[in-house]
Amino acid sequence: MSEHSVSIEVPDPHYTLFNGSRDGMPEVVVVNDALLAFEHTDIFAWHLEVTLHAVDLADEGMPAPDESKLLFEIGDKIEQAIVGYNALFLARGTWNGLRQLAYRVYDPDVANEALQELLKGEHPRFWEFRMDHDPSWEQAGFYFQLFPLASGNDG
Repeated sequence: MSEHSVSIEVPDPHYTLFNGSRDGMPEVVVVNDALLAFEHTDIFAWHLEVTLHAVDLADEGMPAPDESKLLFEIGDKIEQAIVGYNALFLARGTWNGLRQLAYRVYDPDVANEALQELLKGEHPRFWEFRMDHDPSWEQAGFYFQLFPLASGNDG
């Protein structure tokens, strides 16, 4: 191992499901809570948010079952393109006709290139992404702040 390389142990994902509401509409959020104690946040200093737009909606803006299945398939393709040494899955939220996928990214150029390549193909649903430098993990805080609520603490 050279003096410029770092060996890190990425924790196995562990998921917590939250059922809540935003702006009076239901919201379902799944968070990889293994990242709560992740020690190498400085290495994954970029926040990536992918937004998929659902078409076939059921009650209160939630995707119908077949639509949800399709959104999972699209999300899986996106995740296969970016997750690994370069990105960590943070969360998935569904609300008001949107499926939002959040990741923490090591090399934004690699992630951007992979996503741009995916966007060149045909897609059954419109999706877009945004990536921001976020070394303090402030944007991940939206998801992590759900945990005190789940345990009943005022945090």
